[in-house]
Amino acid sequence: MNALKTLVYLAAISFVSVSTLAYAENNEQVKAAIEQTVAKLEQAVAALDKGEDAKVIVEMVLEAKQAQKPISTSDPKVAIKKAQGSNKLGQARTSLNDGDLKKGGELVKEALADYKEVKEKYNATH
Repeated sequence: MNALKTLVYLAAISFVSVSTLAYAENNEQVKAAIEQTVAKLEQAVAALDKGEDAKVIVEMVLEAKQAQKPISTSDPKVAIKKAQGSNKLGQARTSLNDGDLKKGGELVKEALADYKEVKEKYNATH
């Protein structure tokens, strides 16, 4: 009976260890995705300020949109802010493709602010 208890105990510890490791790995992936998204949007804002071609900025917006995909959290405030930022990226892309640099630029800057807030809130809870 003691051997059975020991095996159950070891199995439980093993499960908890693997779960904790997976959580830590996922947490680092989310943080990396947030960092990449913010960095790409900062590049897009800098390109806007330099007067770069809209196609170049659209590429950066698309890269930021791809980078933000792995960002997932159970915190509703972070999830809502991420969704708002993602929506603004889509709107910015449309505006930039339509040749409206002013509106597209404003949306990129707003998305950057949203993702900086995502970063701040996520880091505060993780």
